[in-house]
Amino acid sequence: MKVAVPTISQLHIKSYYGFRYLLDPDWHQKVFEKLGLSSNPNMKVLDLYPGPGIHSAVLYNKVQPQQYTMMECRRDFLSNLRNIYTDGPMELVKKDPYKWESYTELIDQEKLFVPKKADYNVVNKDFYIMANLTEKKHEGLLMQWMNCVGNRNWLFRFGRSPMLIWMPTPTASKLLADSGDHSRHKCSLVREAFTDTKLVALSQEEDMKSFNSVCLDKSNPLVIPDGTDYGGKDFPIALVEFTPKKHDIDLDNWEFVTKHLMVLYKTPLIDAIDCLGHGARDYFSANIDKDHIHLLKKCPQDFTNNDFVYLTNLFHLWPFKPDVYMDFLDIYQEESRE
Repeated sequence: MKVAVPTISQLHIKSYYGFRYLLDPDWHQKVFEKLGLSSNPNMKVLDLYPGPGIHSAVLYNKVQPQQYTMMECRRDFLSNLRNIYTDGPMELVKKDPYKWESYTELIDQEKLFVPKKADYNVVNKDFYIMANLTEKKHEGLLMQWMNCVGNRNWLFRFGRSPMLIWMPTPTASKLLADSGDHSRHKCSLVREAFTDTKLVALSQEEDMKSFNSVCLDKSNPLVIPDGTDYGGKDFPIALVEFTPKKHDIDLDNWEFVTKHLMVLYKTPLIDAIDCLGHGARDYFSANIDKDHIHLLKKCPQDFTNNDFVYLTNLFHLWPFKPDVYMDFLDIYQEESRE
């Protein structure tokens, strides 16, 4: 059974609450075709902040899932979604996607949406997460979700479930930065360590320059042309798909090492390493192997995640390393990105 895709004339939305939504169903169709999504009667889809719900209908028709649940809490959107989807197969729950308890209530207590669990050796093709986090204050929420991927909690306790998210383009640029990029931040390390990532679409062509050539060549993103219909404020947005990786990273030590070294991201490792603890310079200089000795002259901004994993493993073996659970970061060490 397919559902009717809402038209713009059916939308009666006064406020978009600082978010931005693509309202052209044809472009949503192109996006889902690019991702290779197809009918899957075993799939369950959780759609967070669906807003006007145009993409929701297109995605539902594309994958024909076993269950499609929209989680929304904003009054104008709730009213609109209730008018459009009241009698159809798509479900609407009034809960706040920002709150952790919304998910424990939905899944564990009320059991209204219980994803199928898959082994971490494979991607969970029966659980798909869709979200719109284009409101700029929600960048912090996105970073929390990314950490959940590595920790295998929240929705990722059910396996390596893909997550497709609309976000402000500057946020996407920050997340997709690679080693050596000026915009390299801790969040891009999290993304590199724990996900395979695809830049799916951009709302304007000029934003291509915000991403490096490796990212653009790998993803070949769609560029949505000027004049396409949107709802909400006019600012650039990007669509990114994250697929969790299988990993065996020592999370506590990795978090400690990456957090401290990225504070001094422009300082050569040999000069920055003592931020990991008193005596670190002597220990690392004496124990780093010949294949990684060059890291001592490089800056943390230029490290790949594999470099950080190596340093984390070396840190783990250090007999006199500090207690990572008693961590006090000196914020005055942080280097300016000017």
